[in-house]
Amino acid sequence: MKLGILCLAATAALLAGCYKLDSLPGTQAEPITVEGRKFTVRVGSTGTPNQYRLLVQRATMVIGPDYEAESIRARRVANIIMERTCKGRPFSQAVEGMEGVNYRTVFSCL
Repeated sequence: MKLGILCLAATAALLAGCYKLDSLPGTQAEPITVEGRKFTVRVGSTGTPNQYRLLVQRATMVIGPDYEAESIRARRVANIIMERTCKGRPFSQAVEGMEGVNYRTVFSCL
């Protein structure tokens, strides 16, 4: 029993060391909790007026993720951030996609 717990702890530590966190240059990470899940959000300008890059990352490691559920959650987080960034104005997304459990998009405030 003790050996099993030790092996599990060692495996978790190894996986945590391999967990890749992306970044958007020139942005700061902002923590947000949605549906009891913790995320890290990064928003930055693309250089075009009213156009932004957005990265939504799970703030905790996910073992055996349900990619469909993770995609839905990440899009909910993105919508919250896009509405806040655009201050209630409509927005459109030019590009969007998932990379594992992380969500990236480029959006414009209309």
